Amino acid sequence: MKKDLEIWVFGDHRNDPQDRLTLQVLGQARSLSSEKGKVTAVLLGHQVEEIAKKYAAHGAHRILLVDHPELASYRTDLFPPIISDLIQEHKPEIFLVGASDFGKELASRIAKRLGVGLSADCVSLDWDEKRETLVASSPAFGGSFLAHIAWNIRRPYMVTVSPGILPERPYDKAAYGEIVKVEKNLRDIPSKINVISSVREPHQTAKLEEAKIVVTGGRGVKNSEGFNHIRELALLLGGEVGATRPAVDAHWTSHEQLIGQTGKSIKPELLITCGTSGAVQYTAAIRGSGTIVAINRDPNAAIFKVADFGVVADAPSFLPTFITEVKNHLFREIANLYRTQVKGGVDRKSISFGQRIKKLREDRKMNVADLAEKTGQPPEFIEQVESDSLIPPVSFLLQLSQALTIDPSNFLTEQEKMEIDGKRQEGYVKRTQNYSYRTLTPGAADKHLRSFMVTIEPREKHKMVEYKHPGEEFIFVYKGELELTLGSKVFHLKQGETIHFDSETKHKLRNISDEKCELIVTLYTP
Repeated sequence: MKKDLEIWVFGDHRNDPQDRLTLQVLGQARSLSSEKGKVTAVLLGHQVEEIAKKYAAHGAHRILLVDHPELASYRTDLFPPIISDLIQEHKPEIFLVGASDFGKELASRIAKRLGVGLSADCVSLDWDEKRETLVASSPAFGGSFLAHIAWNIRRPYMVTVSPGILPERPYDKAAYGEIVKVEKNLRDIPSKINVISSVREPHQTAKLEEAKIVVTGGRGVKNSEGFNHIRELALLLGGEVGATRPAVDAHWTSHEQLIGQTGKSIKPELLITCGTSGAVQYTAAIRGSGTIVAINRDPNAAIFKVADFGVVADAPSFLPTFITEVKNHLFREIANLYRTQVKGGVDRKSISFGQRIKKLREDRKMNVADLAEKTGQPPEFIEQVESDSLIPPVSFLLQLSQALTIDPSNFLTEQEKMEIDGKRQEGYVKRTQNYSYRTLTPGAADKHLRSFMVTIEPREKHKMVEYKHPGEEFIFVYKGELELTLGSKVFHLKQGETIHFDSETKHKLRNISDEKCELIVTLYTP
């Protein structure tokens, strides 16, 4: 006969009601306990009585509620000692915590305090009636096997339960759960933390399950830098980022992006899966996808069995080149739409230049102000371009290419290049006509690279030439001492020192010495 178990569940209510993990763990606790067993939810917070009632409606027989203003946000100095004291006082046999990053941190701290074992990322729990012990199952060897975990004699059995494994119990408004308010004197708990403020970061990711395009990264992307290629490609394609268990466990991305048996099932129109081996837990969750493109260096990888297109290549080496090709295709499309609009206006039957710019902005999760800043234009200008009420100058293509980090030289016509070169020559003339500029590159008015000697009188500000140009600027202090204000930052440069920056960043130069300051300024424009 099954032992009547006292099972505790930690109540993580930080993202209520979106996060259902605690409710899933409550469901697991109820199925594990016998009819006479008791499931207790441990809830720490401030003014969370409604959360306590919800836990009762989802299966908790009892809720131990510690209510205090200092517990409104998670505190590593307060939560572990409070929960450890409650466990030592009441001695439950099992303590379950949801296996979020937060839950894993909290559980490990409590287990250390209690001196008990902790089984992590478990996908099932069973009670061995013969041995009267808990047995947990946890994925091992990259998810290829399930390891069965047992404990020593010290109690409680502590487990973190993976999300998305077990269903929550249906909400039962009539269910009764005793809410026990526990008084704790927090002054008795030593603390060196003073919380000044707490701000929740806005969550801007769309639902992975609803995405039309998904780019997924696995163990084969190797590190967080490699996973950044996944993010960049998803951003370019207007898609969402997915991940397999190894990428999530390595903290390259969050659990919200996990695809698989313990995560989400997806059905995008296009799935690009990079560095994923094709474990059955993952492939079962992507079978509803339209077109699957797989990238893996192992030609025998299981992922190729479900892919429509396969690329045998090392993902971290292949992705930068692939991303460059995607950027080039994107810019080529934009440039062609621009020329169509310049020649004959907007074709209402197909996407227009303005509509494509708007889609580009929205795909990259930018607002109008963001694109305006990246292209050096006012927001009103961007709004007019997107509504096709304004045909921008060709230099706007150059600004777009810089925002996308694309070399536009392969996609601009000779006439467009001449227009941009005219801008270069205009800037060159304006600079060389100014008293403080002396050219070091005669005859380079239409070249990409030009240099000047700039002189600033003692304790004077540099008289800037009002010509804004895209590209990079390099400043070398040949003589004297310079103060450079770059945006909101101030730099002090002495003789022999150099700095380079985006030419379109607002900058001011000032001589802070008692002698003339001479600079070698080199300009690069695409």
